[in-house]
Amino acid sequence: MSLSEQEQRMFREIEESLMADPKFGAGLGAGVSGGPRRPTVSLRGIAIGAVGLLLLIGGVAFSLQSLWFVALSVLGFLVMFGAGVWMLNGGDGSEGLNLDRTGGSSRGMRPGGSGRSGLGSAMEERFRRRFED
Repeated sequence: MSLSEQEQRMFREIEESLMADPKFGAGLGAGVSGGPRRPTVSLRGIAIGAVGLLLLIGGVAFSLQSLWFVALSVLGFLVMFGAGVWMLNGGDGSEGLNLDRTGGSSRGMRPGGSGRSGLGSAMEERFRRRFED
């Protein structure tokens, strides 16, 4: 079941009017230059998280010998948490694995050839895939 031309035009107008608002577009991360950074997984972030995990496990394993090792495990947790937050905020800006949920590349290009990205185009793509069977 496909949408009529009028319904498609109406959805396009709604999407364009929503994306015209700079605050709304930046909140969605729709390619606005001042918008939030996309989460990326970098090798540096994984390494820092692994060090934090080793500190956490080591602190728990040796906590029976001294209570100072409990502080080591807390430090390990904080390092892991910091690495996760750092990667969610975009890391160091180097190229990493893009975790964009729209399924497109990190450049915002869709397989169909149009350069639009954002919530509206992702929803439209999922809707089309649902009824292509």
